[in-house]
Amino acid sequence: MKPTKLWLIIGALLTMSLPASAGVLFTLNPATGQVTGQAGTAVGWGYTITVDDSTFVSIQSITFGDSTPIGVFSTPGVPLQTAFLGAPIIVPWIQDISGLQYDISPAAILNASTSGLMTLTFDTFTDLDQTNQIGFGDTVNAFFGAGDVLAQVTVDQEAVSNPAPEPGSLVLFGIGATVIGIVRRRFV
Repeated sequence: MKPTKLWLIIGALLTMSLPASAGVLFTLNPATGQVTGQAGTAVGWGYTITVDDSTFVSIQSITFGDSTPIGVFSTPGVPLQTAFLGAPIIVPWIQDISGLQYDISPAAILNASTSGLMTLTFDTFTDLDQTNQIGFGDTVNAFFGAGDVLAQVTVDQEAVSNPAPEPGSLVLFGIGATVIGIVRRRFV
């Protein structure tokens, strides 16, 4: 094999092992993408967007391609800031305020789960003022270790319902109310 062909093959293999947008790295917190919660509660991920080249990146959207939904995904408070070399965007998950949130359905059953790719859609610019756009609607999946993160939500407990009072409790309540009524009559 000629050396030129060999270098082309090696270059192609190296390119295939890099994330889709080599200049932008999108990572989740927790890095594995795995979260668990009780039915009827919210769980979530923080995230970081890092830029390793001279571009400036702004977030357009973040989506969760969950395979069999057991709730609703949302992105409360997506920041308007720009990420650039040395200045990543770091967003913690704070319920209903920031990060990436998944509201597990109250009807979700124990051990139900869903999973999918978390995908960042972003625009790139040559300047911080974002006057010279060079990329529109580029995407990159959350990345960890050697590849895309398959984010997963699992129901780890059954929903806690407000149980009806037991008959014994109702009897005790009735006795207490009767005693209070008798005492009030005697002293009034």
